[in-house]
Amino acid sequence: MTRRAGEVALVAAFLLGCTFAPGESVDPAAVPSATLIPRGEGRATGRVRELGSGTTQGIGWRYSIYESADGWCQQLETASAARVGCGDPLPVGDAAFGGIGSTEGGPVDGIVSEDLATVWLVDSRSSARVPAQMMSLEPAGLAGSAFIGFAPVDIQVSHLQAVALSGEILETYELP
Repeated sequence: MTRRAGEVALVAAFLLGCTFAPGESVDPAAVPSATLIPRGEGRATGRVRELGSGTTQGIGWRYSIYESADGWCQQLETASAARVGCGDPLPVGDAAFGGIGSTEGGPVDGIVSEDLATVWLVDSRSSARVPAQMMSLEPAGLAGSAFIGFAPVDIQVSHLQAVALSGEILETYELP
């Protein structure tokens, strides 16, 4: 099954730039470690839960989720920016993918069903695949997983593949 980006219900996804003092150098590999605070318009109505963090492809990142009046908000932070999407990110019915967030040349993140083993980022030219980092939604009391994927600079990601434990591709999602 293939779905276009417009078919996935994601209420808001936007980029918020962080500002730094002039002359201050930012290490892109630094994992954000400051206190977790919601950065989107949706105010947290519960605790902000970190689902994962690390350094991938030389970029430090932290992924968190929290409830708000606008639904569940997923927050992806790097050393220089944060992206927040709020709404109902969980997959609907038999869908493998729920809410997806991406920026051109940046990481791809989102929510998938609990039936998945992994999500692959797929190169449009060579069909090379790069696995995404999977994170359980259990700390938030939800079924499923969050994922974040960073493609090497020589990979042009055109779509994602949701793969079951059996190796079967359950769904393909075309990026805008």
